[in-house]
Amino acid sequence: MQILRVSILLFFALRIARKWILALLLLASCAAALRAQTIQIELVNGVTGRSIVNRPLLNVWVGHERKFPFEIRMDKHGVALLLLTHNDNEINVPECKGMQADSEKLQMNPNKKDEEEFNKKYKYCTAFEVNNPIVRFADSISIGPVIRTVNGTTYFQYVPCWVNTAENKHSWLSSTDFSTEQILQHGIVTANACGKATILPQPGHLVFFVRLPTNRETWRQAWN
Repeated sequence: MQILRVSILLFFALRIARKWILALLLLASCAAALRAQTIQIELVNGVTGRSIVNRPLLNVWVGHERKFPFEIRMDKHGVALLLLTHNDNEINVPECKGMQADSEKLQMNPNKKDEEEFNKKYKYCTAFEVNNPIVRFADSISIGPVIRTVNGTTYFQYVPCWVNTAENKHSWLSSTDFSTEQILQHGIVTANACGKATILPQPGHLVFFVRLPTNRETWRQAWN
């Protein structure tokens, strides 16, 4: 009888402990989700359907506070990771708050001293590369091509397949806003006007169909 009573007590104790463990795991996962969420960005050739690995940089805007983008590097598989957080201590990309207003003031009353202070204050607010970027969470994310000029010639990293560049209705320099919430919950795959390749969206994934520009297209777009 005593053994049966102990067994019953042990059974209920284990059930209660299991519930507490599950509750703690749920709280931990929720806390992690609030602290940082990861978005995986990938460039895919709209013609071949393969990841683009030889165009390693992307221009990224998170929200609309920054006037200039920051650059993130793709890995050998053509994928870049972007972490979004609400924790001030985790952010490693300057937010550049007030840059636009200070720039307008400086334009109205230009002087060398204020210009030096402005450049010092916003040193990392122009385009620069960030390794493992952790950015404050915002409602939207924009991606644009990185442009390089070598010996006076402008080189575009890629041509977006989700805009109508054939009829010059969109510049290759244009960027498009994508909903952060939609990316995290459902995933986003852009339209592909360059070929027949298709990809199913996955939560947390942002896939861009692009293609590589020809030399003639690069020269033409450089002057548009």
